[in-house]
Amino acid sequence: MSKPGDDLEKIVKIIEHSISPGAKIEQNVFLPILNSAEGHTAQCDIVIRNGSPPRETLTLIEVQDRNSKVDINTFRGWLGKIDDVGAQHLICVSRKDFPSSIKEKVSQSGSKIFLITLKELPPERIPLEFIKFIFQYRHLDIKSLRNIRPFVAPGQIEKLGLKPMNHSFDDKVWSLDGESMISLLDICKGRINLEKIISGANGYIEGSGSLSFNLTDSEQLLYGNSGTLVRIGLECEFEWGYEHAEIPMSIASYEQDKHGALAWLFEVTHNSKSGLISVKLPVVRLDNGNFELLDSIINSQFEYSVEVAPANQQPHKSA
Repeated sequence: MSKPGDDLEKIVKIIEHSISPGAKIEQNVFLPILNSAEGHTAQCDIVIRNGSPPRETLTLIEVQDRNSKVDINTFRGWLGKIDDVGAQHLICVSRKDFPSSIKEKVSQSGSKIFLITLKELPPERIPLEFIKFIFQYRHLDIKSLRNIRPFVAPGQIEKLGLKPMNHSFDDKVWSLDGESMISLLDICKGRINLEKIISGANGYIEGSGSLSFNLTDSEQLLYGNSGTLVRIGLECEFEWGYEHAEIPMSIASYEQDKHGALAWLFEVTHNSKSGLISVKLPVVRLDNGNFELLDSIINSQFEYSVEVAPANQQPHKSA
């Protein structure tokens, strides 16, 4: 997973690009310190370049993704940074409201410094016409396979030149249609009828199943052997686990002092049995009053596929 705060920096970059579409916006930039004789640099979370020389302006954005307020010493460090690199503006982004000492200094800076707060919205503050998202997580895992017995007709091992099958369960060496190759795990998953098992409630369930392919039925199992597909009989047993969760995404407003909400951020974090997964969706209101989903930032400790849709269309996540 990415470093703490990195996802929020990406979100801020996306939102700021929607506000200033003509600007050049970069993340995690090292700018030269103007008065450094040894060529030292300063790390900046986000840099916005507006215009072009000789009328280019430089804006730094510093992001604090913590469950605590920005302290005055951190803020002073940011102030020193804009002087060090010759920036004209500073935007400070925090999940917590800024203390009065920082707000006082900002009020004395004119249009040099801007404060942005991500404020989680209680239900009563969410606009009635606002879109809502639900994170739907589905993960089916084959936990174990046992008593695996592949077989062919008598005399076919030598005739087909079959060698011992030294494969992982996720190797795509099998085929059910003679064209697409799939793994043994995929075949096992295809035998599980989740619609009959799932009750609709969040949770984790386990079960077992079996595979049985013979050499005479219409349904055949093919094995990739030295570039050729050959029919194989196979029997095995397996155990599986299935996790299902539906979680409403929380909403935070991206608010700037005296300008209100410039954007909104939908977020959810789910600690699944496969690992932690987080999803962030930045949304803005267009001039015509409609809302636009700008992008999605998904961070996971495992491989996934995902679809995002409004709540009434049942978005889902699967892995």
